[in-house]
Amino acid sequence: MENKEELKRIKELLEFLVKREISKEISNLSTDEHKVYNLTGNKGQVEMARSTGFSAGKVSKIWVKLEFLGLITKEGKSYRKVI
Repeated sequence: MENKEELKRIKELLEFLVKREISKEISNLSTDEHKVYNLTGNKGQVEMARSTGFSAGKVSKIWVKLEFLGLITKEGKSYRKVI
């Protein structure tokens, strides 16, 4: 039972550290990147392009950057936020 509690605590601490680092990266995003980040996970590329007014290519380019920064991860044909 003790081991389970220790693992839970480790998970909580890791989530805290990851959220803190992600917050720093998010604060450095441009307005366009921020728009795409906020909608990530809710819309596909075509819907994202329509919602933001960006081209599909621009959305794709921003997603690649956000993935490189560790803010999002690819799941199949779409992306989702890390946390």
